[in-house]
Amino acid sequence: EGETDSPPPAGEGQGVRGTPQYSTADAWIWARQKQLRKSVHYLFSTHQYGEAGRQIYDFFWSEFADWYLEIAKLQLAEGGDRAFYTADVLVSVLDTCLRLLHPFTPFITEDLWGRLRTACLATAPKIGLPDVIDGNWPSALIVAGWPEPMEEEGWEDRALADFIRLQDIVRGIRNQRAEKNIKPNVRLAAILVPSPDNLTAIQTDAAIIATLSGLDTDALQILPTLEGKPDGHIGLVAGGVGIYLSLAGTVDTAEERARLEKSLTEAQSHIERLEKLLSSPFAQKAPPQVVQGEQAKLAGFKETAEKLRGQLEGLE
Repeated sequence: EGETDSPPPAGEGQGVRGTPQYSTADAWIWARQKQLRKSVHYLFSTHQYGEAGRQIYDFFWSEFADWYLEIAKLQLAEGGDRAFYTADVLVSVLDTCLRLLHPFTPFITEDLWGRLRTACLATAPKIGLPDVIDGNWPSALIVAGWPEPMEEEGWEDRALADFIRLQDIVRGIRNQRAEKNIKPNVRLAAILVPSPDNLTAIQTDAAIIATLSGLDTDALQILPTLEGKPDGHIGLVAGGVGIYLSLAGTVDTAEERARLEKSLTEAQSHIERLEKLLSSPFAQKAPPQVVQGEQAKLAGFKETAEKLRGQLEGLE
């Protein structure tokens, strides 16, 4: 009850408006909620209620709220069929989340589900969401059907892989921005160089990638090949995609180099001190947990130094 047919991979299949325009994000969140249904069904059947609650919570906040909702806002703003199919997936997945959470927080989920139902009944006729118009939603969540596991249809693995690649690209760019202390409101020019297999997918999701990672959409280039790193750019690889971010007007290269060199000197000083300490009689006399703690510190400083060297190379 209250469920829609699962979306096929982005751009495939048939629907009430002709060919559905399910995006990479739509297909991913639907595939993930199918995985969640299956996992929760198993955990409930084996009485692992705490783990079931944790997985539902993580899905709702870390995937649905942190990623899908942000992308859904952009897709809804496009209007037309893209907004229609986004609304369809958005309502269906939120409905599933509230049903799964109901055994844990019945009063809260009942209230939220009632608000969702009321809003959909009021707006569905305007945009044509079929399940709502047909009156398939019960009057209360407590009498609504439980989200049973759904069969795999063959497209899910690709949908998951496509979105994981998008996430890796966004995270990679965000990490570079943080390391370079680039302000969130500064939009960067960038060049993305995907493999031939991923070129079309990256072109399709270019606006989403740009918005989530703080790139200038008008200055974003997607190229099949590129000979060498362009001047004034830093390079990285994320999600199997070569990424080159322009630092023009955003980072004082000389100042950034001085900052990185200072940090590297400090890290090397800590490394030398800890190596000397761990090669001294201290390592034989101190309690094992203390020695392990110092070894962990040493490994951390070595990792930091390696990252700093990579950042310095990126400025060349």
